Amino acid sequence: MSEIILSGYISVRTTLEAKSRKISKVVLDRERYESVIRSGFHAPEKRQYDILSKYEVPTEFVSKEEFRTFCDHPSAGGIAALAGERLYTPLDNILRQKNAYIVVLDGIEDPFNFGFTLRTLYAAGVDGVILPQRNFFSSDDIVVRSSAGASELLKIAVVEDLTDACKKAKENGFLLISTERSEKAKDLYRTSVKRPLCLVFGGEKRGISAGITEISDLVIRLKYPRECHFSLSASSAVSIISFEIARRIARTPDDVRNVSHNNRFGNTKRSGKLT
Repeated sequence: MSEIILSGYISVRTTLEAKSRKISKVVLDRERYESVIRSGFHAPEKRQYDILSKYEVPTEFVSKEEFRTFCDHPSAGGIAALAGERLYTPLDNILRQKNAYIVVLDGIEDPFNFGFTLRTLYAAGVDGVILPQRNFFSSDDIVVRSSAGASELLKIAVVEDLTDACKKAKENGFLLISTERSEKAKDLYRTSVKRPLCLVFGGEKRGISAGITEISDLVIRLKYPRECHFSLSASSAVSIISFEIARRIARTPDDVRNVSHNNRFGNTKRSGKLT
C-alpha cells in the first residue's frame, strides 16, 4: 500500500477524526513545538497540539531540518503525518441512505478545483459523492488541504462506470439531475426538485458523459444575467448550484440556516460543458 504525506494541522486532524485513512505516525517539528509550549502566547497552536495528543497515533519529534526533509510544504506549521490510501465507501451504502442528496463528479480536471469542490459539497450538506476511478486523490495532500479536510469527512465512492452508477441511483429512487450549459437545459431557478436526488457535475473542458445526460430525469443550467462568451469555473458553478439545491430540498427552515454550518473546519463520448 502506498503512503502519502499530509501537511498541516487541519489535514492531519481531520483525517484522524474521520478515520478515512490509516495514519502511521504524526511528525512534529520539535523546535517549533517546544517554542510554542514554553511561550505564554500561541494559545491556538497549543490547543492544536493538545487535540492531536488525544488520538492514539505514534508521534515522532524531529529537528527543523528533518521536518523540512520529510515535508517541504511552506505552510505545514511544523505538523505532518504519514498516511495510507483513502478508504472509500461502497456505492450501495451511499445509495441506501434515506432521502439522500448525493453528487456525481465527472471530469474535474485540477486537484485544487477538485478540493475546492469537495469543500463546497460538504458545506452544502451533500450526503455522498461518487467519483470515477481516474480522480485527483492521486494528489492527496493537495486535495485534503484545498478542501480544508472536507475530502476526508465526505462519504466517497469510486466506481468503474459513472453511467452505471447513475442508473443504479435511479433504480434506487433517486431523481437524476445533470448540469449543462445548453439551450435544452432548463433554468435552475424555474425547476422543481425533491429528495432523494443525484446531482451530476461535469468538468469545464469535457462536460458530462453523453450516456449520463441521456438517462437524466432533468438537465439544468445557470441562466446568466448577461451574455457571456465564457462559462463559470467548475468550482464556482458547483457552489451556486449545490447550495441552491440544498435550499430547495431543506427538510425544515433550520436546515436552510444550518446548511453551511456542517463544515467542521473535495474515454466515453461527452456532451455539454459544465454550467
